[in-house]
Amino acid sequence: MFDPLRNRYRLTCPEAGTEQDRPLSAFRSVERVAGTTHPAVYHVAYVCAICGDQHPTLMSEHDLDCGPVTPHGDITFVNVLTGRSERVADEFTDVAESHLRRGNWPWTFYCACEHEIRPGYPSHLARLEPADERLVGVAVRCACCSGMSINLVSQRHLDEPFYHDRTLRYVDRPLASGATSLERFTHELWSGAFDEERNRYAL
Repeated sequence: MFDPLRNRYRLTCPEAGTEQDRPLSAFRSVERVAGTTHPAVYHVAYVCAICGDQHPTLMSEHDLDCGPVTPHGDITFVNVLTGRSERVADEFTDVAESHLRRGNWPWTFYCACEHEIRPGYPSHLARLEPADERLVGVAVRCACCSGMSINLVSQRHLDEPFYHDRTLRYVDRPLASGATSLERFTHELWSGAFDEERNRYAL
């Protein structure tokens, strides 16, 4: 479940048995479970806020990608224009639909295969690793060509749907698949050799 007010996924610490809300930037890997189709299921590793360890969990593609833009729940607010109590989820869904109608995607990343900024989704994030206190390196699969690229983005760029960094930093060559891809990702992330491109989706 996704909390639209705090932009957090609801997860449970298996050690403490306690629920917690974690941002997308706390994820460390997202891998599709083989054989799952409708819905696709993903194995997610995330950093726990309670014990500090990494924990695995299973999430459907709908929970990962659609939860942040079509949230559910019974939380209400008082609409000052109408004086009625309305569902927060309905309001957030209306806002998301207005963004999408204008061609503004919830997340964007640079694709090194196509040399273009493309829309992306949490299910396309193969690896995530903090670069410093506010930046996160991501290995992201392009939604258009499925090529893998390395981007360096702010935590807010990941954690807040429809917020886009004004400038995307990236490695302008694709990340090859295979056993060495994770090693290559870590090496490129800490090399500091990033190109930059103005994100046309940013305000």
